[in-house]
Amino acid sequence: MKLIPLEEDQSIKTIIKIAFSFWIIEVLLIVLFWSSLPSQVPLFYSQPWGEEQLAKPQNLFLLPLLGLLVFFLNSLISSLIPKNEKLVKQILMTTFLVFNFLSLTTLIQIIRIII
Repeated sequence: MKLIPLEEDQSIKTIIKIAFSFWIIEVLLIVLFWSSLPSQVPLFYSQPWGEEQLAKPQNLFLLPLLGLLVFFLNSLISSLIPKNEKLVKQILMTTFLVFNFLSLTTLIQIIRIII
């Protein structure tokens, strides 16, 4: 059982490469803007407006960490699926791609608000 889907299917490989590119950009943005971040950043947008939305800058690393969690969970599920079910594997990896894209978009918006 492989945990990381090293598939022969080129479309799955491409999806994974793009998703990891988004993930790397997230980490780089946090590192690049780290010195410019204030002591609290708006992160929890589902909370009421005000102090409840604020978090320490270290919490920005939750975004890429959750992206990795989604990748490993989807990879685990993908490894349990028979090889001939490529569509399901593509859907799982596309979920990883979409999650990382939305996470990157959120991070960019947070940085735009702050800086």
